[in-house]
Amino acid sequence: MKKQVPIVMVCLMVSLALSPVHGQELILEPEDGVDSLQRCDTVHVVKTGESAHYDPITFSEPGGLVRLDDKLYEITWMGPGYYLSSGEVLHPLGGDSLSGLLAGQRWVEIHPDEGRIHVSRSWQDADLDGALSRADSLVFADGLVRRVRDVRLNLRVRPVELE
Repeated sequence: MKKQVPIVMVCLMVSLALSPVHGQELILEPEDGVDSLQRCDTVHVVKTGESAHYDPITFSEPGGLVRLDDKLYEITWMGPGYYLSSGEVLHPLGGDSLSGLLAGQRWVEIHPDEGRIHVSRSWQDADLDGALSRADSLVFADGLVRRVRDVRLNLRVRPVELE
């Protein structure tokens, strides 16, 4: 008689066998107008514009595993990507709350100068909806004002391999 391995043990063995591949994280965005990802959606790599087929293996949130075409990835971050009139795409750093005047809010640029840090001084809420959204403007520490052209769901993923 064969001994069956409990499902919890199988999950633990699989999670221990997954290890990050030292490589660059990918920043992904779904097609326009998509604010949550489902199996079979198409995502685009922000840096290259390449497309991939999105297939969640576990769950669609940080720590979850997804397959993009034939490769396995771990989601390391999900949140809004702010697409500015200057062509920059920024992600907020720190806590998840974007409230108040956004004074001192730190941002990481993911396109075109990946990794560059920006700090906002204030925010002009053009549509008075109380949320940083399309047509609003951010005033940065360098004194420049940049209009928010679009807000889209973004994901950061890193490749993993089975050992």
